[in-house]
Amino acid sequence: MDGQLRSRDLTTVEALKLLSGARFGRVVFARYALPTIRPVNHIVADDTIVINANAGITLSVTRQVVAFEADTIDHDSMLGWCVIVTGTAEEINDPQEIGRFQRLLAADLPGPRNRLIRIHTEIVTGIEYLNAASIHDPA
Repeated sequence: MDGQLRSRDLTTVEALKLLSGARFGRVVFARYALPTIRPVNHIVADDTIVINANAGITLSVTRQVVAFEADTIDHDSMLGWCVIVTGTAEEINDPQEIGRFQRLLAADLPGPRNRLIRIHTEIVTGIEYLNAASIHDPA
């Protein structure tokens, strides 16, 4: 199978569309100056990522740089995709926005999810792993 797999970079539009369909992702943030990763539910809204967060996800008072990652890779075929977003995060405090996003954002993961955090998508990268036979050569 090794020679049959290929990868291709995703466009920002393709990457955000894949994120929109993912059930959950992982947020990466600094805690005690060390990288910390937590699974979270999310939605893509207006080219930002909005996540449900619990008290364990700590952010500085000012905007903090974070990363967000989601993927779907089949363990047998190794086909799938991975998307990483890097940007600044801020807690959502506007009552109208909180109400809107609480209606849209499922809390599928266990534990309390009593905060909403917006990640501004400043860098979006993605890669798709596919079977070489599914790649069409225009030549």
